[in-house]
Amino acid sequence: MSGGHAHYVIVDRKGHRVWSRDRGARTLQTDLLSGPDRTIEFVRAQKGGTPDFWMNSVWWRAVLLLDLRHRLLLVQIADDVCAPSVPEIRAWLHDVRAEWPGWDVRWAARGLHEVMDYLGLPYDTVRYLDDPPPPLAEQWAGPPNGDDLTEMPETLIAVRSAEGHLSLASTWILTPDAALLAGPDALLVPQDQATDMAVLEGVPWNGLYVDAPARRADWWATDLPLDPRRLPALWPGWTLTDHGEAYEEVAALIGPPLLIQPPPAR
Repeated sequence: MSGGHAHYVIVDRKGHRVWSRDRGARTLQTDLLSGPDRTIEFVRAQKGGTPDFWMNSVWWRAVLLLDLRHRLLLVQIADDVCAPSVPEIRAWLHDVRAEWPGWDVRWAARGLHEVMDYLGLPYDTVRYLDDPPPPLAEQWAGPPNGDDLTEMPETLIAVRSAEGHLSLASTWILTPDAALLAGPDALLVPQDQATDMAVLEGVPWNGLYVDAPARRADWWATDLPLDPRRLPALWPGWTLTDHGEAYEEVAALIGPPLLIQPPPAR
């Protein structure tokens, strides 16, 4: 796994400032467990400290925003760095909150896009951030479990066709932004490697359910780098619902053909 680089942003009454650390994404999980005072001191010791010290979004693999005015912590670490599942993220956030009493600690699923929105900055503030993902191939899907029937896919995509047939597939290289930005027509193309059921012994980082008869799309995501304002025009007449990290809600909509058996919570 790549170590990746990290952006650190501190917001106070004077505005925002940005620092970065080479390969800082790999240690961010443990860095935050030192609590607010030591974390703020650590951030201010890194490179940068100006409002425009942004790396390009290709090198970036983690982001931390600390708003000292509102005691808000936003964080995201790319899944290819720390490989967290949804239950692991929940458990880690619980540990962070215990070390940050009085702070609002949140996972920022949209990463730098979410940080730019919070700061009121255009996406092109960070080089390459507003570049669109590559288009979907006509046959984009792999089987939901790979070669191992219990293997966890990175992104699970379930599609109910206009005729009511449910198919389950996965992708290991695309986060749901590529699928959502492709629109419903691309996702309704039958996929040769899709199956009609899946059993998973873990929770995929991301999941998308496209229900053509109901004209709705529902998803959970830990990594969703997009501008949500683009979606209504691409899905005209559809109801679009972001469930955050609540995979259970989306799995319930998909129904019994999808069985997710996460490990016991610690």
